[in-house]
Amino acid sequence: MKALFIKGRLKSTMLVSALLTLSTALSGCVNDNEANITNVGANKAAKQDVAPAEDRLATVEQDVETLLAKMTLPEKVSLAHASGKFHINAIDRVGIPEMWLSDGPHGVRHQIERHTWASAGWSDDYATYLPHLTSVAASWDVEMARLHGQVLGAEARHRKKDFILGPGVNLARLPLYGRNFEYMGEDPILAATLVVPQIKAIQANDVAATVKHYALNTQELNRTGVNAKPDERTLREVYLPAFEAAVKEAGVLGMMGSYNQYYGTNANQSKHLIMDILKGEWGYQGVLLTDWHVDINTYDAAVNGLDLEMGTDVADYQDYFLAKPFLEMIQAGKIPESVADEKARRILRVQHTIGMYDENRLPGARNTKAHQAAARKIATEGVVLLKNDLVGAKAVLPLDIKKLKNILVLGPNADKKHGTGGGSSEVKSLYEVTPLAGLKAHFGEQVNITVMRARSSDLAAIASDYVESRHWTGTPAWNISYFVEKARLNLTEQSWIVDSKFKAIAPANASNIANTQYITMAAKIKPLMTGLHQLNVETLGNFQLKINDDIVITHQINAAESANAMNKSKVIALTHAIELIAGKSYSFEIEYDGSEHFTLGWNAPGELFASEAEYIAAAKQADVVIYFGGLSHGDDRESIDRPDMKLPNSQDEIISNLIAANEKTVVFLVAGSAVAMPWAAQANAIVWGWYGGMEAGHAFADILTGAVNPSGKMPITLPARLEDTAPIALNDYNAKESLYTEGVFIGYRWFEQQKIKPTFVFGHGLSYTKFTLTDIALSAASITADEGITVTAMLKNTGKVAGAEVVQLYLHDVESSVDRPAKELKGFTKVFLAPGESKQISISLNKRDLSFWDINTNDWLAEAGDFEVLLGTSLDQIKLKASFNYQQ
Repeated sequence: MKALFIKGRLKSTMLVSALLTLSTALSGCVNDNEANITNVGANKAAKQDVAPAEDRLATVEQDVETLLAKMTLPEKVSLAHASGKFHINAIDRVGIPEMWLSDGPHGVRHQIERHTWASAGWSDDYATYLPHLTSVAASWDVEMARLHGQVLGAEARHRKKDFILGPGVNLARLPLYGRNFEYMGEDPILAATLVVPQIKAIQANDVAATVKHYALNTQELNRTGVNAKPDERTLREVYLPAFEAAVKEAGVLGMMGSYNQYYGTNANQSKHLIMDILKGEWGYQGVLLTDWHVDINTYDAAVNGLDLEMGTDVADYQDYFLAKPFLEMIQAGKIPESVADEKARRILRVQHTIGMYDENRLPGARNTKAHQAAARKIATEGVVLLKNDLVGAKAVLPLDIKKLKNILVLGPNADKKHGTGGGSSEVKSLYEVTPLAGLKAHFGEQVNITVMRARSSDLAAIASDYVESRHWTGTPAWNISYFVEKARLNLTEQSWIVDSKFKAIAPANASNIANTQYITMAAKIKPLMTGLHQLNVETLGNFQLKINDDIVITHQINAAESANAMNKSKVIALTHAIELIAGKSYSFEIEYDGSEHFTLGWNAPGELFASEAEYIAAAKQADVVIYFGGLSHGDDRESIDRPDMKLPNSQDEIISNLIAANEKTVVFLVAGSAVAMPWAAQANAIVWGWYGGMEAGHAFADILTGAVNPSGKMPITLPARLEDTAPIALNDYNAKESLYTEGVFIGYRWFEQQKIKPTFVFGHGLSYTKFTLTDIALSAASITADEGITVTAMLKNTGKVAGAEVVQLYLHDVESSVDRPAKELKGFTKVFLAPGESKQISISLNKRDLSFWDINTNDWLAEAGDFEVLLGTSLDQIKLKASFNYQQ
């Protein structure tokens, strides 16, 4: 496979080119059965008559002004707000078409009803479910970013969408953040480099990309109210570069504002973020739109640059802040009409740019073989081999099919599908291959695969398999209500909880009485088999369970127990057997009064779980054990942050037991955020797979068996403890305000500054082959402000199998007037090499790469002096160093 490089970036590969060629050939096919020779020929003939996009783009500004001049003030205002959940109405009088938006950073979302959040019930709104953007980031490959964008753009266009609401580039500041899985890791340069080709590929399909969330949306805890207050240097160096690249390099047409406040006002109406930076300094010409249900007001949003209000929680669209109230303010002279002109102008500019007035607008394509192949390719490129030690004379991975007879597969993600969860990123996938299905497809009848679900020694909550009720993000969940008093007359809060277990969060040093919480939890439960279900409860506090309004379990602490301090720490175990019918929906309701915790579990007919003795015995007999663990969208999801960094449902205990029972245990984690791994030192093989999309199972099997050599690198740091991360260590994570006290020391920069060793560092990832990096050279020993510098080196595959390596360039300012990280990622390149093959890599730096944001001049500043170039294959594997001098 030949690779070409420009400025250190992988330009193309034969496989990606083949995928895109096939995608073009199948353009317009809704399913595989339509991909025939007739369609291919017809599409090729049609393309010959399509006017080049340049012809359309040459007259955009003229066309916009011509149309704007014909519009009345109410018509202009009507373009500044939604007229449906995901659309803006047409203005037939002047020929303006209806405009449609869709969620979809990882695939086009299923069709929503015009005026509700309910599904429209379409049968033909399936889409390709792509690997999540964390997987793209883990590929460290601009071609994977481009391929992801190409599929997403083509499918959005085929679904007649005008805006696709992605990609996302907020940074993983905190492992607990519920939306880390939607974004591109913790480093601003990694995210900025990858978002540009993705945006360009989306928009090449005549669809507007929408980069989000601008800016500082780094937690879901009180996401609409938390006040982000970083200093200006932190804002500029860390949290804005990816957005800046989206505007300046990619020409992004859509920008979605964030939920949070910025120095006391919502980010969607911040003068500094929007008028000063986005539309001022950067010269952004596209549309700034809101997410749904943000905290804005009419005047500030109007005059400070918000263009499109998409989802305000009011009864009528005319009551939106940028609807009737906006019109009335203009008519009263409080806001100039030019403000409405500018918002309409930006909407019209996007419409003309993406070809909404062009009869030759591209048709798009959906659910093609090429798109499915692309999903598999992206997923494999993002898998990270974290650890692969020798057992005897051979590494655990790749699996040797010739020597395997029995594989034991366990873990909550072994046969779990993730496409329908997570929130606005959900996808109605045409299909989804689970890890277990992928293994079975790969091995066929050649290997015996035994599947178990292990139960820990702790009482487990009722498994999600039985939970029929859903959180709006698509996750099986229970509704939870908090009340002021035992009578439950005054509701204080209502939310959702994933499992039938509860742990009270109480203020420090408060009394037990003061901390008593009165909650009600409710869910619809649907048994899988008819028969006797043994309900099991462990509680500290008063507990009552109703099924279909009948009390089946109750425990009330009596006065003597309450007075006895020892009983406050004594867990009460309760059981009750009940006959339930398969497929029937039962209403479960729990009432709990207490300051501690409870768990409701059960033993159901056709038990899903194996006991500790059973799974350990099976592990000892297996040739290899593969545990597919990690998180799900019950943990990684919009609207809620995780409570801690632990693997849920006592996975750590089970993993430790498996490692002790069989040294050839492969721990394969599927997750979008960092998790603690207390067993990492004992494990011989650890793999990280992310949410890999519809082809995840095939991609994971490709990696495990060596059909594809892993080349992914971690785009996030994997801390040993939550307390090691900056926001927690600095006590800067709460529901009121985020001060970003760590400054520019996000992620790996913080760990290096504090000399904290994580479990796995940023940029880490192993291979089944070996590489050497030699012969570093700089294009100059000294440069000035108007000069760049190019770093070259030789990379060689010294192993026995073909594979790709990511060469990472970190920069160190030897002497600076401000605190700078010891290493800052400034460039990277991914190179594929056959065994014994060598290639020269080349990465270029410019003045901006040397600069920090100077708060005195309010501009970028590169100080004169020496800079050290550090080349390596991860943050802690620096192989080569060289220095140069910068003269102002």
